[in-house]
Amino acid sequence: MRHNVVLIGFMGTGKTVVGRALASRLRWPFVDTDALVEQRAGRSIPRIFAEDGEATFRRLEADVVAAVGESQGMVIATGGGVVLNRDNMARLRRNGVIVALRAGVHAILARLDGDGDRPLLGADPEGSIRRLLTERGPLYEDADLVVDTSLARADDTVRVIEMFATTWRGRSGDASPPGAGSMAERVVRVATRSRGYDVRIGRGLIGDIGDHLRGLGMTGRIAVLTHPRLEGLYGDRVTSSLRAAGYEAVTVTVPPSETSKSLRAANRLYDRLLEARLDRGSVLVVLGGGVAGDLGGFVAATFLRGIAWAAIPTTLLAQVDAAIGGKTAVNHSRGKNLVGAVHQPVLVVSDIDTLGSLPLREMQSGMAEVIKTGVIGSPGLFSYLEDGLKAVLRRDPDALATVVARCAAYKAGVVTSDEREEAGRIVLNYGHTIGHGIEAAAGYRGLTHGEAVAVGMTLEGRLAVRMGVCDAVSMERQAALLRGAGLPVRVADLRTRHRPSAGAIAAAMALDKKARAGRLRFVLPVEVGRTVVRDDVPATLVEEVLGDA
Repeated sequence: MRHNVVLIGFMGTGKTVVGRALASRLRWPFVDTDALVEQRAGRSIPRIFAEDGEATFRRLEADVVAAVGESQGMVIATGGGVVLNRDNMARLRRNGVIVALRAGVHAILARLDGDGDRPLLGADPEGSIRRLLTERGPLYEDADLVVDTSLARADDTVRVIEMFATTWRGRSGDASPPGAGSMAERVVRVATRSRGYDVRIGRGLIGDIGDHLRGLGMTGRIAVLTHPRLEGLYGDRVTSSLRAAGYEAVTVTVPPSETSKSLRAANRLYDRLLEARLDRGSVLVVLGGGVAGDLGGFVAATFLRGIAWAAIPTTLLAQVDAAIGGKTAVNHSRGKNLVGAVHQPVLVVSDIDTLGSLPLREMQSGMAEVIKTGVIGSPGLFSYLEDGLKAVLRRDPDALATVVARCAAYKAGVVTSDEREEAGRIVLNYGHTIGHGIEAAAGYRGLTHGEAVAVGMTLEGRLAVRMGVCDAVSMERQAALLRGAGLPVRVADLRTRHRPSAGAIAAAMALDKKARAGRLRFVLPVEVGRTVVRDDVPATLVEEVLGDA
C-alpha cells in the first residue's frame, strides 16, 4: 500500500488524535496541514486570521496541500476547511484514500470546550458549527470512507480506517494507484456498540458478496432470502459469488407484498432454514427491499436465538434507510412493525445498479426517505435535491450514489449515537407517526410506505407551522420537492381504493410505538436540517390537520 490516508472532517471530529494513532500503527509519517501552515507562517492560525484574514490562510493552506499531496505512504490530517477548495481535494485524491470523520454538534461542542481560540466560531459556537456543517457537510460526505466518531473510541476508529485503507483497491476498482476511472466504491462505517459494520455503496457490488463475507470470517451455511422477481434478476450472481467463496447456499423466496411481514411468514421461513440445516454459525443474506429486510432481519434475530445476516438492499428506500440500523420487525393485525427486534447486520451492500430495475413507483417511494433525511438533518442534501432532482429520478449513477452515500452517512451517525431509539434516533421517525397510521388504517393495501410517509411529512409539517415551530416557507420547499418526486402530499392524493378516513388514521396512531404514557410524540421540523420532538401537540389540532387532508 503506497497511497496516503487523508483525514478530512470538521474541527473536533478527532482527525489529529486518530491520525497520530493510525500513523503509529502503520509506521508511517504523520502530517497535520494546520501545523505545517503555522510552521511556514511563523504564526498561529488565530493570528493569521486576525492579522491577514481567512483568504491569506486559505492560500497558505493550498500551498501546503500541494506539497503533501505529492507524497506517498503518509497519514495526513487536514484542516476543516480544506474541502472548500476543489484543487485541494484533487491533489489529495491523486495519491490518497479520503477518509471523513464526522460527529454530532453536541459532541463537537464538548470536545472544543476550552480548546483555545477558534476564529471561525465567534460568539455563538453552536450556531456557527451548525452553519458551517450545513455548508461543508456534503463535501465531507464525498469521501471513500465515512466514520462517525461521536461515541466511538479512537482505537476503534483507527482499526476501521486501517482495515479499509490496507484493502482499498483504488477508484478504478483495481490494484492500481488512485486516479481517474469508474465510480469509486464508497464505504460508510456504522459503529454501534453491539456490532460495527460497513455499508458499501457502488456499482456491480453484488458479485463481491461471497468475498466480503469470507473476509468477515463467516464460515457456516448460507441462506439467501429474496423475492421471485429478484431471484430471476440477481439470484444467480449472488449464489455464484457465495459458492465461489466456498459456501453452501440455498435460496428461499417470499412474495414482495407487505403481507409477507407476518409471524406466519416468519414461521415458514424458520422451517426452510431448519430444512437447510442452518446452525448458529450460519448467515442469512437478504436480497430485496424493506419487506425482505424487515422479515429477514427479524428471522435472523430470533432463529436459534440469533444468527448473522447481511443485507443487499435493492430499493432506494432500503438503500438510504431501511437496511441501515438493525431495526427489524413484522406487522401485527393492530399495527405496523409491532413485533420486532434490533439486530444489526454484519454487512450492507448497496449496489446502485439494482436500482435500474426498480419500478418507477418504488423509486418515487424511496425518494420520500431521501427528502426526509434532508429535512431532519442534512440541509446540504436538501439543496442538492432542489438542484438535481431530475438527475436522481432518471437514475443517473453518480447522482444515485451521492444520494445513497449521504443518506447512509447521516443515518450511520444517528444510529451510532442511539442504537436502540432511546434518545436521538427518534428523529428518523419524522413523517412516520401519521404515515404509519395511514398505512395501518388502509390495511397496508394499495399504497407504498414512501407515499404514506410523504403525506405524513406534509401533515406533521403543517402541525409544526400551526404551532409556530416552523415557518411556512420551509414546508412549501418540502412540499415542492415531494411533488417533484411524484409523491402525494394529501390523503386525497393517495392512489388506493382503500383511502382511510381521518378517524381511522387517528385510531391507528393511538397504537404508535413511540407513544409514552399515552401521549404521542411528534418529530416536528424547525427549519430544513433541524427538528424538535414534542409530546404536547393538542389532539384537537391533530384532528383538524387530518380532517383537512
